[in-house]
Amino acid sequence: MSIKHKNATYLPATYSPVARLNPKLLYILLSLIPLCVFLNSLQSGFVYDDIGVIEDNYFIRSLQNIPKIFSKDYFHLANELSYRPIVTLTYFLDYVIWRLNPSGYHLTNVILHTINCFLLYAVVLRLARMRPVALLSAVLFSMHPCVTEAVNAISYREDILATLFIFLSCLCLILSGKKVYYALSLLSYLLSLFSKETAIVMPMFILLWWIFFMRKRHPSFHPVREGTGNFPSASQLNGSESFSPAKSRWVRDFTNYFLGYILISIFYLIIRFIVLKNPLEASVGYLQGSITINFMTMAKILASYVKLMFLPFHLSADYTIAPVLSILDASFITSLTLLAAVGFIIFKMIPTTVSLHVLYRDRMYSMFMLCFFAALLPVLNIIPIGHIMADRYLYLPVAGFCTAISGFLLRGAITQFPVNKQEKFPVYNHNILSNYAFVIPLIAVICIFFTARTVLRNRDWQNEYIFWTKILSEQPQNYDAHNNLGSYFYKQGALDRAICELEEAVRLKKNYPEGHNSLGTMYIDKGLIDKAIAEYVEAVKYKPVFPQAYYNLGNACIKKGMVDDAIKFFGKAISQGMYNPQIFNNLGSAYMKKGMMDEAVAQYQRALSVYRDFAEVHSNLGYVYTEKGDLDRAVFELKEALRLQPSHANAHNNLGAVYCQQGLWDMALDEFMKAVRFDPKNASAHKNIGMIYFTKGDKQRAREHLLQMLRYDPNYLKDAGIYAIVSELGLIKD
Repeated sequence: MSIKHKNATYLPATYSPVARLNPKLLYILLSLIPLCVFLNSLQSGFVYDDIGVIEDNYFIRSLQNIPKIFSKDYFHLANELSYRPIVTLTYFLDYVIWRLNPSGYHLTNVILHTINCFLLYAVVLRLARMRPVALLSAVLFSMHPCVTEAVNAISYREDILATLFIFLSCLCLILSGKKVYYALSLLSYLLSLFSKETAIVMPMFILLWWIFFMRKRHPSFHPVREGTGNFPSASQLNGSESFSPAKSRWVRDFTNYFLGYILISIFYLIIRFIVLKNPLEASVGYLQGSITINFMTMAKILASYVKLMFLPFHLSADYTIAPVLSILDASFITSLTLLAAVGFIIFKMIPTTVSLHVLYRDRMYSMFMLCFFAALLPVLNIIPIGHIMADRYLYLPVAGFCTAISGFLLRGAITQFPVNKQEKFPVYNHNILSNYAFVIPLIAVICIFFTARTVLRNRDWQNEYIFWTKILSEQPQNYDAHNNLGSYFYKQGALDRAICELEEAVRLKKNYPEGHNSLGTMYIDKGLIDKAIAEYVEAVKYKPVFPQAYYNLGNACIKKGMVDDAIKFFGKAISQGMYNPQIFNNLGSAYMKKGMMDEAVAQYQRALSVYRDFAEVHSNLGYVYTEKGDLDRAVFELKEALRLQPSHANAHNNLGAVYCQQGLWDMALDEFMKAVRFDPKNASAHKNIGMIYFTKGDKQRAREHLLQMLRYDPNYLKDAGIYAIVSELGLIKD
């Protein structure tokens, strides 16, 4: 039975142009908008954390490693501090399809973002039953500049995935008239937690719904059917049914809405902090060790987030935040004023004495605005986190903001809510175009502005140089940016420019371990081994748990001939969680230099357990087996290395050495020639070719290759036999 309100004016069934559109066309529209807005992001490469998480991550290159996602090995294999197995699983799938083509990874992010636009549209449509509001919410979300970091940075995909599963969980809960939907909602919530721990706020969204629409139900709400867990929708505003006793209603609501999510949350926390806790996860303290300073600073950051919703300028991937040290600080007072104003607006938008559809509508938008703040709770440094401000933290909150703003902009669109189950959508004001002569152009301007800002922001992620120079243009004192720009120049071979940037980084912050570590690497390439070691020592002094610095110390010691020290530092890096194949390979080579062949083989096998297709390790194993006299296994490993990397010069050289021991001189010579073709500076291969030609009596060719040997590595003269041949050929002059 429906209730007709006194003074209600029922218009003919006139729908807005949006309501008349075929839903399939709307979904096509929601597909095209984000794809077009983020089209230029497909040209970007691996930037910032993408390099460690994707480009240099051997773990994701073998599907055989997938079971290790669900073990404690995950943390030292996946380059993750937190347990996010769903995200890592998508990297495995991306690598299978795209290998190391960054465009494919960026395309995956754009597709996931597009799916989120669909899901937001579906959730808002079923909650608000207003298609124009749902469509505008999804459109604004698809193009808002504050989502660019999460979409452009492959390594921040966790925010997109966590949001996807939260939306899916909410949608399933809305549809939970059947138990299967409720089970799917709980499963989606669990997957969101295993994408990113900030998803734990999802039950708070349900709590806000309960507070706004269930705790004190209007008499015209249909109570939820027992055991269904259904959310009431706008169509339920026109029925009537007596209240159930408050106590039994609260128990029923707790069971239907919260119990399952609480149990899932407890299960996740047990897995995350007990069963699969990262032993090397370092705790972070409050800003300057003060809760008060932390609170005041986070109030300023929260106000900055609100400002970015309306004015998304000066977005940055690495904010430098000055802590608020006094309540009289102008930035703190301004921030509190802004937050108080927003709170007042939200409160005033909760009507109590107007018609039912206005009450429902405005409470709905106020609830979504509160969802914006609720979604930020995990990143407001209540529990200290490493980065206190980042654009990626806004990915989920932006959805709440866009829905609230869409509702406020289209407040006058609805004339009449559905009055029965046959009417799926409300009646819209037939004069909407004339009544919205100001609002529609405003929406168009907002969309154009957001699109332009997002497209321009996408370009900042094109490559490492553009990325870091953009940050430095706005924050010249950002030592992280100088450090990373130095690393970029190093990869480009501009060593002097790299050193200049890194020296500036450690000048800006002397106790900057990452800068000292990077500077040491530059000095290694300059041949300044002692200076490099001094920088690495400085790095571990400021950051005792720094496996990368210990790894670099080990490499520096190898170059100095300090093999025992190298083994000690490699072991230290491994004990601190470094578990990539390079460190096991280098540790194996250190053992090989000491003649400890069995220990070397063990380390090479550990490297292959991480990444089976590491050609360098197979080549080194082949060399060790050659030294041990196990020629069959040596040939197998060397051929495996060449299968994986046909241009591997050392593998060709080592395989030629095995053929020499087997008396296969022509096959050996062929392998040595391939070695010098792929690496003209390979002194060992030149030496081996020269020796074969000398044995065959071709002294001219022997002379040519032995001369190249002397040019690239004269240390071979320490071998008495080689010295005698070189002397006989007249290559050594008194």
